[in-house]
Amino acid sequence: MNRLKATIMLLSAITLTACAVSPEQRAEREAKRVRAEQALQVKLAKQCDMETAELMHEQFNPPLDRTEKEQKLFEKRYTEKVNNPVFQACYKLALENYKAQEELSYMRMHYDEDFRFGFGFSRFCYACW
Repeated sequence: MNRLKATIMLLSAITLTACAVSPEQRAEREAKRVRAEQALQVKLAKQCDMETAELMHEQFNPPLDRTEKEQKLFEKRYTEKVNNPVFQACYKLALENYKAQEELSYMRMHYDEDFRFGFGFSRFCYACW
C-alpha cells in the first residue's frame, strides 16, 4: 500500500511539474500579450488618425538613436495628438466597436454549440417540447 501511495504521489508530482510554467515562459507570454495589446491600440488609432497611430507605434517601438531634444519634441507631439478630444472620442468608438465585434463573434461561435447540444430549441419552437 505504501508503495502504491508513493507511486501515485510521484506521478502526481511529475504531472504537476510538467504542467508548470517556467518564469521564462511566463515572461515570454506576458511580452507577447503586451505586444498584441499595443498592436491593437495602433490598429484602432489608425481608424481615427494615421499620424497619431504612427506616433503610437513609435512610442511602443522607440528608435535607439533619438537625442534628448528629439525625445522631448516627440513626447510633446505625441501628447498633443493623443489628448486631442476628437481623437479620444473616435478611439473610444473604435474600441467599443471592436469589443462588440468580438462579442458577436463569440456569440456566433457558441450559438452553434448551444443548438447542437439541445439548448437552442426553445428559441424557435416552444411547442416542440
